[in-house]
Amino acid sequence: MCNKFCYARWRESGLIIGAILLIYAWPIVAAAQVSSVEIGLGYNSEDSYRSGQYTGLTQAGGFAVGGFSLLNQPDDADNRHWSVSGKNLGLESASLGATYGRWGSYSLSLDYTQLPHYRFNDGRTPFSGSGSQTQTLPSDWVGASSTSGLTTLTSSLKQVNIDTRRDRFTGGVEWQVSQSWRLMSEYRHETKQGNAPLAAIFGSTGGNPRGSIVARPVDYQTDEITVGLSYVKQGTQYNFSYNTIRFSNNDEALRFDNPFNNTQWLAGANFQDGAVGQIALEPDNSSHQFTFSAARSFGSSSASASVISTKLQQDDHFLPYSSVFSAAAPLPRQDLDAEVNSLVTNLNFSTRLNRRSTLRLRYNYRERDNKTAQDLYQRIPGDAAAQGGLVSSQTRVNRIYDLKRDKFSADLNYRFTGKTRLLASYEYKETDRSMVDVATTEEDTGFIRLSFAPSTNSSAWIKLTRSERRASTYDSTVPFIAGHNPDYVATLVGNQLFENDPLLRRFHLTDRDRDQLSANFNFFPSDEVSLSVLALLAEDDYPDAKVGLQESNKRSLSADLSYSPETSWQASIYYNYENYDNQQSGFARRGGGNPTPFYPESVRDSANNWSVDSEDDVYTIGAGVDWEFMAGKLDLALDANYTDAQTETRPFSPGITFLPLADVTTKITTLSLKSNYRLQPGRQLSVGYSYERYKSDDWALDGAGVNTLANILLLGNASPEYAGHIFQVSLIFDLQ
Repeated sequence: MCNKFCYARWRESGLIIGAILLIYAWPIVAAAQVSSVEIGLGYNSEDSYRSGQYTGLTQAGGFAVGGFSLLNQPDDADNRHWSVSGKNLGLESASLGATYGRWGSYSLSLDYTQLPHYRFNDGRTPFSGSGSQTQTLPSDWVGASSTSGLTTLTSSLKQVNIDTRRDRFTGGVEWQVSQSWRLMSEYRHETKQGNAPLAAIFGSTGGNPRGSIVARPVDYQTDEITVGLSYVKQGTQYNFSYNTIRFSNNDEALRFDNPFNNTQWLAGANFQDGAVGQIALEPDNSSHQFTFSAARSFGSSSASASVISTKLQQDDHFLPYSSVFSAAAPLPRQDLDAEVNSLVTNLNFSTRLNRRSTLRLRYNYRERDNKTAQDLYQRIPGDAAAQGGLVSSQTRVNRIYDLKRDKFSADLNYRFTGKTRLLASYEYKETDRSMVDVATTEEDTGFIRLSFAPSTNSSAWIKLTRSERRASTYDSTVPFIAGHNPDYVATLVGNQLFENDPLLRRFHLTDRDRDQLSANFNFFPSDEVSLSVLALLAEDDYPDAKVGLQESNKRSLSADLSYSPETSWQASIYYNYENYDNQQSGFARRGGGNPTPFYPESVRDSANNWSVDSEDDVYTIGAGVDWEFMAGKLDLALDANYTDAQTETRPFSPGITFLPLADVTTKITTLSLKSNYRLQPGRQLSVGYSYERYKSDDWALDGAGVNTLANILLLGNASPEYAGHIFQVSLIFDLQ
C-alpha cells in the first residue's frame, strides 16, 4: 500500500521522469514539428488535506512544475501522425499520454494518469495497524461499557489520515479495416490504494450495539477490456461492442479488537474475553456487456435501435457467521454465487411531418433478472448474541430484486413564423418491482416549451412540466415477508409483520405530483454586451405520505453578463442561487411492554408527533477578465469566485422541546491570476497566483471528539478550514 511518503516521492520524481523521457526520446523531439516544454517551480503556503485533495498539494513548501507536448503534423506525402505529452509533472495528479497512427488507417494510444483524493488528516484512533486488515488495541487497554470508562483511551490515541490514490493505465487501438468498417479495442488497468472510514460494530438490537469508526484498507484492482466493430455507409450505421470488467479486492476482510464490555452480550463477546470482530470487504466481481446498435436515415425520417445485455457475477467465499462464536447451524452455502442479468432496449424514430413540424417517438425497455439463489441464513447478530433457531426472527432470507420498466415518449416540434417554436412532449413510464412495498408504479410526464424572440436582439423560452406518479397498493409487509423464513412468518399475525411503520412511504415508490416551471432570457443589446438569465421553480408533493418525506421544493436563479468591447479583452460576471426545501414528518410510539410495534393506535403517542423542515441555500458570485495587455507580448487572466452554502434544520413537535440544531455552513473564496509574457519567439514566461479560503461549520463534526458519543468511538476529525496561497513561475519554450 502506498503511504504518504510514497506519494511524496512520486510527486518529487514526476519532473525527473519527464526529463528522462525527453532525454532518451530526443530523436523523437527532433522529429516533432510542434514541441514545447514547461519547467518551473511553485510554492504552497498551506498545510491542508482539503486544499490539495485532488492535486496532492497537501503540505506547505515548494513543488516542481513541469509539462511537455510533442506533436507531428503529417503532410500530403506522409499521413503518419503522433504525439507525446505530459501534464502536471511534479504533482500527484500527473498524466502522460502518447498516440501514433495514420489518418484513415489506424491509431494507437497509451495514457497514464494519477488521481489522488485526500479527505482529512486530523483523525485519531487507539487502534494499531490503522488502515490495514488487522487492527489491534494496546496491551494495557481497559474495556468498558461506554467511552467514558475507557481510561486508557487518551494515552493510546494515534493520528490517522484518510486518503486514496488511483493509478490508471489505458491503451487503445483503432483500425479502419475498409472505407465502411472500423475496429477498435481498449484496455484499462486501474489500482486504488489507501484507506476509508468504516463502522466496526458489536451488538445489533435495542441499546446494546457498540462501535468504532476505523480506517479500513482500500486496495482495489480493476481491469476493463472493450472491443467494438462499426459499419457506416450511405445513411446506415451498425455498431457492435463487447465490454468486460473484473474488479479485485486484495483485502478480504477487516479484523478488529472489540474495545467495549457490555453485560447484555453473550459471554465471550467483551474486550475482557479477547473478542475480535471481522467485517467482509468488497468482494471480487465481474461484468460482461454486449451492445448492438443500428441507425438508418431515409428521406426526411430516421430510425435507430440499440440492445444492451449485461451479466454481473460475484462468487467470493463467505466469511463465517462470527469470528467470536462457533455456529451450531453452518452457512447454507460457501458463497453467494450471485448472478444478475439485465437487458436494455431503445427504439427511436423521427420524421418531418411537413416544413413546420417534426415528430419524434422513443421507446425504452429495461429488465433486471436476479438469478441469485435464495437461502436461509441463521445469523449470529453482531458477534454478541447466540445463533437463533431456524424458525425465528434471526433467520433471514437474502432478498433478490427484479425489475421491469417500459417507457414511451413522443415529442412534437412545431415552428411558427420567425423564431417562434413550440415543443410539446409526453412520456409514460410503468415499472414493476419485486420484494418491495409497491409492485407497480405508473408515471405520466408532459411538458410544453415555447421558444420566441421578444425583440430583434433577444431570445427566450419558457417551459412548463407536470408529472404524476401513481403507485399500486402500498404493502409494508412485503419486505418483511420476503426477508424472513416462511415458517417463521406463518407464526405471526397482523401487526407483527412490519419492519417499518406501516404509515411510512418511501419517496421513490409512493405517489408523487411534480410541477416545474423554468424560463430563459438572452439579451444582446450590442455586439459587445450579452446577458443571460435562467430561472427554475420545482415542487414535489407526496400526497399519500403520512410518515416520511412529504414535500420537496427546488428554486434556482442564474445570471451571466459578459462585456467584450474589443478583441484584446473581455470580462464577465455571473451569479447563481439555489434553494432546496424538504419537509418530512414522523410519529412517536409509547414504550414499555406493548405487544405490537405500531398498532393498535393506542400505542402511538400523538402528542409527540414530530416534523422536520430542512432547507439548503447556495449562493455563488464570480467574475473573470481576459486581457491581452500588450499585443503579442503579455496576456492576463483574472478569476474570482465566492460561494456561501447553508443548511438549516428545523425540528418541531407539540409535545417535545428540541435542542436547536446549529446551521451547517460552507464558505469558499477563490482568486486566481495568471500571466504569460513572451520573452522572444519560442520563449514564454508564465506566472500564476491563486488564493483559496475555505471555512465550514458542521455540528456533526465540530466539537465531536473521539469519545463524545457514549457508545461509539469516533475519529474526531473536524470541519476543514484553511486559507492558502499558491505561487507558480515557469518557463515555456519551443524545442524547434
